[in-house]
Amino acid sequence: MPELQYIEVTSLSPHPDNPRKEIGDVSELAESIKQNGILQNLTVVPNMVTGNITGETWQRGYMVIIGHRRLAAAKAAGLKKVPCVVADMTPKEQLQTMLLENMQRSDLTVYEQAQGFQMMLDMGSTVEEIAEKSGFSQTTVRRRVKMMELDQDKLREVSKRQLSLADFDKLAQIEDIKVRNQCLDKMGTHDFNQSITWELKRQATKKKLPAARKLLKKLGAKELQNCETWGNAYDSISGYIYLADWEEDTPLFDKKYSGQLFYTLDKDSGSLRFFEKHKRAAPEKKSPEQRAREKCIADAWAVIREQAAVAYQLRSDFVKGLHYTQKNANLILKGALTYGVLDATVYSYSNGEAIKKLLGVDPNYYAQDRASKQMAAFHAADPEIYPALIYALFNDGPKECYSGSYEKIFPEHSHSVKLDSLYSWLTSLGYEMSDEEKAMQDGSHEVFRKEAQS
Repeated sequence: MPELQYIEVTSLSPHPDNPRKEIGDVSELAESIKQNGILQNLTVVPNMVTGNITGETWQRGYMVIIGHRRLAAAKAAGLKKVPCVVADMTPKEQLQTMLLENMQRSDLTVYEQAQGFQMMLDMGSTVEEIAEKSGFSQTTVRRRVKMMELDQDKLREVSKRQLSLADFDKLAQIEDIKVRNQCLDKMGTHDFNQSITWELKRQATKKKLPAARKLLKKLGAKELQNCETWGNAYDSISGYIYLADWEEDTPLFDKKYSGQLFYTLDKDSGSLRFFEKHKRAAPEKKSPEQRAREKCIADAWAVIREQAAVAYQLRSDFVKGLHYTQKNANLILKGALTYGVLDATVYSYSNGEAIKKLLGVDPNYYAQDRASKQMAAFHAADPEIYPALIYALFNDGPKECYSGSYEKIFPEHSHSVKLDSLYSWLTSLGYEMSDEEKAMQDGSHEVFRKEAQS
């Protein structure tokens, strides 16, 4: 067993591969050392140096394996020597010991863990060995190491923010490394979830585009440019179909139509829409200025629709993650009261089908006693479904926005008491509105200035 030695602090140096990069404030520990001395020895290894010219190897002091904070505090306390045990370790064993010691103390950030795991892999350890010795699952080890694919300068910078493993899991869903690094910039901010949601939609669209193209060809549909649909030459025979939400084993379009089928496809947003030729009046001729204005109007409304859909998904995802607890019970139930007041003043409609499904009631059940059965199911329901039930009362949807519905003119900002009430409830429970949502709410979004810019 190695003997305890007292080594001068000037002969000790931090290990260059220590996974923990930030020592933190050691003033309190230094004061304790002044009063009581060092109660636990440091573990060190000889610092062997090889000359560049002669190739000769010699010892230059020691490197600390365990006790980096104690060394810094001892220096601050004015100690000349500290108790050490000199260990015989290979470089691989040194890194492994430092990594595991810091993990047991929960001293490492997720980024530092990732660096440590990568260094161990570089030294020949396998994922299985690292998992066994660290206590982490193999999946967790692989997830940490995958972080090293990211832009390291950006990762180091954002690691100063309050991050969660869930955020990194969301980021890992982005397959394009360039896009992943773009989203990395927003990690730890209230815009992160929105950027991830948007990019995942674009990613899903890109994947499903070949299958959609194949079905469109099978339908014999011809593609139109958006500008071709602005006049009266074509009639829309479908709403917007978003490829990101489309299931590939379902039809793209199965409604009846006569003659040639046409479609428009926005590759960026993945929105698909079907048309047929207008059967009545011939399209009126429009000047280039009129067509340009109509294009600007159509583009502005496309922004409104996309923002509304993304904001709705963020709200619904937040509610899905809510759990009914004694601590937040009052805030959650306040949502029901908020809706009750809203319903009494503006006569809002609830999502009855969603409510029935949450209560386990058949949505198609129309017997005379259906109301009493539904209320009985509610009284017997687990409070865990209360957040989703209250959210269903508001009947939120992907078309909810802060603008009117007349799409022949530029979007105009209009207040929505329903959305304001919903956001008020959600933010009280911890929901953070993105800058896009705030701009839509207060009318400062650039889409409401499109008319002045056109």
